[in-house]
Amino acid sequence: MSVALAVKSPAYPAPKTLKELDTLLTGGRGPSAHIIVLHPVLATRLLRRNTRNRNLRPAAVENYVRDIEAGTWPLNGEALKFDVDGNILDGQHRLHAVSKAGAPVTTLIVGGLPAETQSTMDSGMRRTTADALALADEPNAATVASILRRVWAWEQGDRKFARRANPTTTESRALLLKHPEIRRSAEIATRTRAAFPHIPQSALGTAHFLVNAVDPDDCAWFFQRLADGADLSPRHPILALRSRVTSERAKEGRILWARHLSYLIYSWNAVREDRPLARLLVRPDAPVPTPK
Repeated sequence: MSVALAVKSPAYPAPKTLKELDTLLTGGRGPSAHIIVLHPVLATRLLRRNTRNRNLRPAAVENYVRDIEAGTWPLNGEALKFDVDGNILDGQHRLHAVSKAGAPVTTLIVGGLPAETQSTMDSGMRRTTADALALADEPNAATVASILRRVWAWEQGDRKFARRANPTTTESRALLLKHPEIRRSAEIATRTRAAFPHIPQSALGTAHFLVNAVDPDDCAWFFQRLADGADLSPRHPILALRSRVTSERAKEGRILWARHLSYLIYSWNAVREDRPLARLLVRPDAPVPTPK
């Protein structure tokens, strides 16, 4: 007869007041580290001790808030850091997020640090979504990450790609789980870019993902012809697209990312409507059209 054993989660301290937290952090000599459950009320009170820090970045706070609200905030070893007087050295964005989300998180805290150590904190390179995907052995990690960022914006209703908000790594992974076909879009983008190097892979991959959802067969043909330009009649939309991006890059050197995607979708819609194009003209301020 087997007996199932219940596995209990660790019971971390959950200080409710600044005095309780100070007692925890100053229980020994020198710096000390603890894992605690940080509640929103305490996070708000701790922000009163945010006396000397870099400028707050609201977009970073919003990213953290979404992860906390989704229940995907991990205990990853990143610590809230305090000096010997209890002032915040590192962690203001996380504290603001916990306060704004109104939900507790489990986190590592380190106290009793010399105040001068703040100058060495966060001086390393931030790990990006592309880095996280590469560490997970994801093929075409950088391209997949770029496509995920744009598809996330598209699903948020940002058709001009003008907002500064970006998905967190957790949100990007969830989106890839929801749309694994983005991997195939990244492959096609890489292949198309190698043959026709005038459109960024991220724009090619995003366009492929969007139009493939409309018609996979037409999508495959469209990207083959975009790559090689073969067997296209005069005034064909793909010829107009190839000519437009080639000449515009030669004149201006750079095309805005959203404009690349607009060109791709506009040309796709013209192909689907069997509408010839002598020239590809898109208003600079127009949102990216919806694929048909």
